[in-house]
Amino acid sequence: NAGVQLVSVTENIDETPSGILMHGIMSSIAEFYSRNLANEVMKGTMQKVKSGGTPMRAPTGYLNVRSVANGREVRGIEIDPERGPLMQWAFEAYASEQWNIRTLTEELAARGLTSVPGPTTPSQPLAMSNVQRLLRNPYYMGIIRFKGTLYEGRHEALVTPEIWQRVQELLGARNIAGEKQRAHPH
Repeated sequence: NAGVQLVSVTENIDETPSGILMHGIMSSIAEFYSRNLANEVMKGTMQKVKSGGTPMRAPTGYLNVRSVANGREVRGIEIDPERGPLMQWAFEAYASEQWNIRTLTEELAARGLTSVPGPTTPSQPLAMSNVQRLLRNPYYMGIIRFKGTLYEGRHEALVTPEIWQRVQELLGARNIAGEKQRAHPH
């Protein structure tokens, strides 16, 4: 509408029928390349998960690590020496039925559990909703949940399947009844 015309110095794209055809062909090739690349990335990610690799950022208590072996970069998961023992304690404490999510979150903050800092975000104490979400994550017993399916992971488990299952039962039971063990200091 403004009278502007696209001029390419490398391709024969102009307003002629052959130029329009060339533009359509190049657009189709670019779209194919993009979709094919996305498909290949998804296949690679699925293969990584099936072989026990972690395709995402590790949850609190673990660290994504990079190392060089035989001239190749190898990415893996290690237990965070600071946060790992605190997450392990969190599962064991909640399974003991002496803690609720609120008191557990407060105690974890008092013990120094914070989120992993990002490039632009500082570490901070975990919110109650974050603690509850972490307690529901099967990653801590060595299982990776990816696209709704569970896979055996290569990473070291922080809790036994029995403790993890007990925590799930308690979370489910308290969710139905509504966890209302609050102390009102007034």
